[in-house]
Amino acid sequence: MATYPPSGFAIDAIICDSAATAEGKLYVQGGGWNLLMSPIFPFSQPRIGVAAIVSVPYTATNKTHVLELWLENQDGERQAFGPTIISESDGTSRSQMGIKAQFNLGRPPILQAGDAQNVPIAINVDQLAIPSPGTYSFVFAINDEEIERLTFRALGLPGTGIVATASG
Repeated sequence: MATYPPSGFAIDAIICDSAATAEGKLYVQGGGWNLLMSPIFPFSQPRIGVAAIVSVPYTATNKTHVLELWLENQDGERQAFGPTIISESDGTSRSQMGIKAQFNLGRPPILQAGDAQNVPIAINVDQLAIPSPGTYSFVFAINDEEIERLTFRALGLPGTGIVATASG
């Protein structure tokens, strides 16, 4: 039996090579992996997709909610991902530390009392910087409540002299 956080929201998600949504469906390419290997660190992964189905409980419809996705390293520190933002005032640049979006889902007339609704989400991150070997997690939160965590490991290729070290 599935257990849900107190809010009643649930997220089923996987890491993939690429993801897309169309007509209320989720399309995944190269999904279900949890290991990246590289001969050098730092390196940039050409593309990582995060594919998710958000289950919105009946009691949470017709309300505005905030969905967040961020990347953490094994020490729980947030890692930059997403486009670089350049300040118009001084020309400095900074990387985003995650993605934040608002959503508000109505109740269609065919929805029966108590039924949840599914919302497909596809996020593709291009040129994701992986600074060092270790464990990383994409973290989903809704209204500041962590709902799902997708973990993967980045390892050096055998014979390259790069080894993953455990954080203690």
